[in-house]
Amino acid sequence: MRRRRRAPHGCLCVKTVQASGPDAHAVRQEATTARKAAEAALRRRLEQATDLPSSHEPATLAALVHTISDGIAVQAAAGRSRDELRQIGDSALRALLDEAT
Repeated sequence: MRRRRRAPHGCLCVKTVQASGPDAHAVRQEATTARKAAEAALRRRLEQATDLPSSHEPATLAALVHTISDGIAVQAAAGRSRDELRQIGDSALRALLDEAT
């Protein structure tokens, strides 16, 4: 995947919630609604997983994945390289998988 030169860094949803001022309540609410919908969709998918260890709660895992994703988006906006972000994501996934076994 080739990166466009003028592409924004990070996640618009995360940046919108963090950067908006008090007059932007509607924008913050829209971003929050979108994030909650995405997390709920992931939770529903995890509830359908037949290989998810019984010790893992789908709602908690969905929240964790979205929290890690939001953090990665913030780090991207702060200038972390794609390779660094990939290593962070790989480490997070390994930690989740190690915990699952």
